[in-house]
Amino acid sequence: MLFFKKYFSNVTFYKRTGLIMFPIAIQSIITSISSFIDTMMASQIDCISAIGTALQIDALMQGIAFGIAAGINIFIVQYFGANDYQNMKRSFGLSLISVTFNALFWIVLVFILNKQLLGIFIQNEIVIANALEYIEIACFSYIFTSLVLSFTFAYHSVQKTYIPLLISIITTVLHIFFNQLFMFQLCFGIKGAAISLLLSQAISFILYLLYSIISHQPFIGSIFELFKIPFSFIKRIYIKVIPLIINETLFSVGNSLFIVAYGLLGKNVMDCYYIGNQIVNVFYTIVNAMSDASTSMIGLELGKENYNYAEKEVNYFFGMTGILSCIIIIALLLFAPQIIKLFEVQSPKQIHLAIAIIRVLSIRIAFRLFNVVIFSALRAGGDSKYLTFLDSVILWGIGLVSTFFMICLLHIDNIVIIILVSQIEQLVRLILGMKRLKTKKWLHALV
Repeated sequence: MLFFKKYFSNVTFYKRTGLIMFPIAIQSIITSISSFIDTMMASQIDCISAIGTALQIDALMQGIAFGIAAGINIFIVQYFGANDYQNMKRSFGLSLISVTFNALFWIVLVFILNKQLLGIFIQNEIVIANALEYIEIACFSYIFTSLVLSFTFAYHSVQKTYIPLLISIITTVLHIFFNQLFMFQLCFGIKGAAISLLLSQAISFILYLLYSIISHQPFIGSIFELFKIPFSFIKRIYIKVIPLIINETLFSVGNSLFIVAYGLLGKNVMDCYYIGNQIVNVFYTIVNAMSDASTSMIGLELGKENYNYAEKEVNYFFGMTGILSCIIIIALLLFAPQIIKLFEVQSPKQIHLAIAIIRVLSIRIAFRLFNVVIFSALRAGGDSKYLTFLDSVILWGIGLVSTFFMICLLHIDNIVIIILVSQIEQLVRLILGMKRLKTKKWLHALV
């Protein structure tokens, strides 16, 4: 009875969580389905690895942008909880400026390094050439993607998660339409996929901006309210945000190095991995929704200095993750063979490999669900240095080391075994994270 009382709350909590989490989950699912359809279309022109390789640069850019936006969002949500709208607007303006500079840096890097940058992830010359065609156009979407990320976090902060959902539905439909138009009707092939991404992200940003201004959102204001930011204010925020940016940078680079490692196993293995990972990403939407909802709700309570209830909320989220992780694992184990049939995969060997990859990645999702609750609590309370250790240091010190050790020294060429063994990283992270939560060092307001 005590167990259920600790980890399961009343109906009111789940209603609140559902109102925040459900739109985020649906939005993430729609985004993942869009990427899923992209991969299906790419398989029709044999460009899965090319687009997948180019998107690794996008992932690096978004990883850092996520660190910036999520870090500053800690202050946005706590200022909202404290009804300090002036500093809330300043924080949002700082987020927009910061993510834009990050996007511009990656655009310049793409044009300076191009083939050398793509060659880090795969050595196949044909794949690199196709990826270069894609990224030379798609890189301009980085600015819009980053700005959309800041707007999305801001709407999550004020707990109006249905707005990003509605905009996501519109832009996803347009993205699929543009894909069909530019890739196949106008016969632009892989360049058409890049044009489609650029246009859909630009439209998404325009919709966010117009609606925010028209509806007078509390985080939006005049140019002076948003961008006239005292240096002392920037310094105070970035003291807390820089460790999160470092963490997301290290985490994004680390995740990309996993692709480098898997790339050593050849193009056929990478095609199977990209297909399997794309399918699993649909289920990862639950992880993302849990992360955003828990950060928003816990951060709001910390901003109000309701420390006891914030701690209780963490346990309630653990109860939810226990149920959700079981459902995800069972679903992926059962339905993986049926989902694979949607792709243009002819070889029985590749089909079996893709199915096995999906099933082993389900374990990663289950661990990640528990870990994002820990990360959300630490992030909301500004315990960013330990979060960096927990997230990135363990990824580099355990996950990457074990993966490269198996591939380069033990010469293991079975990607399923490699992914399975490397999940010890997630287990270590969970154990140390639970210990950190018990210290209660994260239980304090930042504003």
